[in-house]
Amino acid sequence: MRCAKRASNRPSWRRRRHLATSIALDGVGGQGVRVIAGVLGNLLAKMGKQVTVLFDYDSSVRGSMSDAFVIFDDEPIANPVVEDADILLKLANQGHLRIHGRKVVTDLGLASEGDEQIPFAALGSQHFGKELFGNMIALGRLLRLAAVDYNERAIRESLPRRFVEENLAAIRFGYDLTDEEIARMASEAPPSRFEMNAAATAPSPVRGMDAAYETPVAPLAGNETG
Repeated sequence: MRCAKRASNRPSWRRRRHLATSIALDGVGGQGVRVIAGVLGNLLAKMGKQVTVLFDYDSSVRGSMSDAFVIFDDEPIANPVVEDADILLKLANQGHLRIHGRKVVTDLGLASEGDEQIPFAALGSQHFGKELFGNMIALGRLLRLAAVDYNERAIRESLPRRFVEENLAAIRFGYDLTDEEIARMASEAPPSRFEMNAAATAPSPVRGMDAAYETPVAPLAGNETG
């Protein structure tokens, strides 16, 4: 007697074999790249995952490069360096990453063929009153794509202390987006203002890379935007 194989709800790149999940975020200062990665790292640690987070950014001028890399697994992580990401979140045309993402999510107007595009800033403004909540909508979408369960208590404990309820609602909004809603919004929304809100790139950038940290991760202190 032959038994039908049970379908898996995990993304195809997670079904190949047991692998750590890698996420890369590419943007500029002021878009909340470090906030997204920091909250994500804290959340995953609170959920019992092994986590590493790397930041690569120019701290001299708002609007200059800001990248982050998150890896998580149930087992210890041997190498925190992301070369090819399972998920790539791209928030700016001036992004500096040149790595491949198996799944690429961009803000509106930044997508290449086959990428998923979501008007994060426009949605933040429309539904929560401020464009800055677009980065929490992006975080919610990352959680969904990475097949991370929505754990409101762990998310609440991982967030900056300001705007907790608004951030929670924005994350839930991004987590619950359907493919049909994303396709519709991409065709209807105005161009993103994320890049317009992040000033000119520094002419002579001074770059810095924070060391990777592993679980446990310290909570964020405030409503940071870098």
